[in-house]
Amino acid sequence: MPSAFRFRLEPVRALSERRETEAQSALAAAMVVENAARDQVEAARGLTDSAIRGMAERFSAGAPLTGDQLRAQEAWIARTAGEHEATMLEHDRRRTETDARRGLLSDAAREREVLERLQVRRRAEHMAVMARQEQESLDEIALGMHRRRSA
Repeated sequence: MPSAFRFRLEPVRALSERRETEAQSALAAAMVVENAARDQVEAARGLTDSAIRGMAERFSAGAPLTGDQLRAQEAWIARTAGEHEATMLEHDRRRTETDARRGLLSDAAREREVLERLQVRRRAEHMAVMARQEQESLDEIALGMHRRRSA
């Protein structure tokens, strides 16, 4: 009776597949966080632009500004520009994290593919051995029938 194919590295292959799935999930989560960081950069840029426009409008209106008002407006612009810079740094950090996750996913996928190719190759080898054994059995039966007829 021919034995069924059993891939001895199946637990390793299953673990590799699970690692790839986890890497996909981690990449997706990192991409969501990166997109949120990008949105924060845009919001901070808009706030800075708005503060600058506000100061420009006050100057163009020709309304008198006190030193305190001018310092307050400059402080507001500096604060929004600082927040914009901080969000850009955070976005860069998140992009780096996403790239790292993408690399981990690539490694996990490559590892899984190697194990799956090995499984396919071992299955083909098993099928070849089983076919050869079956052919030997058929040949033996045919030889026995030939001997009986000849006798």
